[in-house]
Amino acid sequence: MSQQVKTLFSWDTEFSADSAEFCPVEPFQDILAVGTYQLADPDCLEGADASDLPKKRLGRLYLKQMKDKSLVLLQQIDMPAILDLKWCCHSVQGNVLLAVANAVGQLIVYKLEFNGDLGPCLTLLCQHNIDEISTLALSIDWSTRKESCDDPMIAISDSKGKITLIKLCNEELNLQQRFLAHDYEAWITAFNYWNTSILYTGGDDGRFRCFDAREEPAAAVFTNRSQHSAGVTSIHASTKSEFTVASGSYDESVCLWDTRRTKSPVSDLNLGGGVWRLKWEPGPERLLLAACMHNGFHIVDTSDSALQHVASFTGHESLAYGADWWWPGSSGTSRIVASASFYDHLLCLWEFSTS
Repeated sequence: MSQQVKTLFSWDTEFSADSAEFCPVEPFQDILAVGTYQLADPDCLEGADASDLPKKRLGRLYLKQMKDKSLVLLQQIDMPAILDLKWCCHSVQGNVLLAVANAVGQLIVYKLEFNGDLGPCLTLLCQHNIDEISTLALSIDWSTRKESCDDPMIAISDSKGKITLIKLCNEELNLQQRFLAHDYEAWITAFNYWNTSILYTGGDDGRFRCFDAREEPAAAVFTNRSQHSAGVTSIHASTKSEFTVASGSYDESVCLWDTRRTKSPVSDLNLGGGVWRLKWEPGPERLLLAACMHNGFHIVDTSDSALQHVASFTGHESLAYGADWWWPGSSGTSRIVASASFYDHLLCLWEFSTS
């Protein structure tokens, strides 16, 4: 079977791009959110007061719409630098929601709605300060990728190694608990979508961990500190296979785990670059999309016992950070992907096909 990768569209984001997500909720599946992170002047951060940080770490949220395999700009919102963004996979009390984690320790939730002739746009719903302004909110996840819920949970990892759990209820964000998970930065957190009391975390201490949030503070279920030789930067749990989780690391490897046996992974594969983000394809969840920092974007097939690299996209320079699948796909043999890179501040739309 041969694979082909074709560039469809590229766009200069001006600020450094680090996150991209297609909306999974109909009728907005042609909507793409893009997050950016820009240091206004790196030298000014040295000795800067905490109150000055929002002025130094700048961000911009773009809302784009896919039309004829291109992307049209709908909206631009300036804000503190964005580290991660995630759409809720199901509407919540009729609202289509986007969560944003930023560089001043905030979780911000927007709702997407039609605005007359202007079309889809984001409006602020609510926000929560997880910690002081010097704390970076590094990653976020919703509890609802598999099942819908009117009061979903949101997990946020941060630069102090902590995980914050927040419940969205009646358009308000309510703190549930905050606990220490890692000695250094907690780069990533992700729910077990089959049991959303269970959370996975990865940190700069090289640990891949699991916690049970039914206890307070959350109780450690397992810790693997030997598989990854550097910081654990990406985790994504499967919605199709209850005990399957993928992890990635600065050590350039992606691992596929059976969470019933976490001494070693089921399979692992070196991708030649730090694995900043992993995304299961919507639907069958056979393929993994990997953003690999200095080595571009890659697609990995997980259907066999051994992970298999099947395609690469090299249309970016550096760093490959943000990536997502277009949820509807385009046909049985092709998928559309959006990707975002940092230093060349580039957003690309590309198509992966098999024949």
